[in-house]
Amino acid sequence: MLFLAVFCGFLAENKREHLVEARREKQYMKSFAEDLDADIVYMEVSLTNFNETIKKADSLIVLLDKADKKESANDIYYFFRTVTRHFAFGVNDRTIIQLRNAGDMRLISNKSVSDTIVRYYHDVDSIQYLDDRLIEGLDKFYPFLDKLLDGIDYGKLTDTANNIVLRVNEPLKLRTTDDETINSAILHVQRHINVIIAIKLAVKRLKERANVTRQFILKEYHLE
Repeated sequence: MLFLAVFCGFLAENKREHLVEARREKQYMKSFAEDLDADIVYMEVSLTNFNETIKKADSLIVLLDKADKKESANDIYYFFRTVTRHFAFGVNDRTIIQLRNAGDMRLISNKSVSDTIVRYYHDVDSIQYLDDRLIEGLDKFYPFLDKLLDGIDYGKLTDTANNIVLRVNEPLKLRTTDDETINSAILHVQRHINVIIAIKLAVKRLKERANVTRQFILKEYHLE
């Protein structure tokens, strides 16, 4: 009888722990679905920004290649300032950090869901790798920008209070329009565009994965 009582107590405790872990798993998945919601919105904004940057970069190349570069100096300054502004890519990692730090990845009993989450963050890591290359490339702009742009005029486009780039009416001047400097500028802008396009395509695929993953989790955990 004592053995039976102990055994029944063990079963009851085991069932209680299982129910507690199942609730925690569902809470984690609800939180992760919310993270994906935020990621989708963030990526939509990012894609719009990438498209705008590519358009401005294309316009900058046209201006640099024109004969009347000095007359286009104000636009060249403005496009350089906007094209070389970049905010590092990063998704909402609130839930995945909690899962990893608490050692709770084991709670995800559905292997298909677990594999989907791992694939999602693998794709995020790939985008962040490209993003790091983009940031490294921005540093390579400065040597020829120092030759091309005037430091005082460059500062006139900065609104430090609101952290935005201004368009100014007063004439700005280029320090040089020699072929070597202009060619270097165009080459760097072209490379910059190529990396942005690669990131944009990767973000577009990640956004699609986020939508599919979110719907899959909502269905599997009956969160709809």
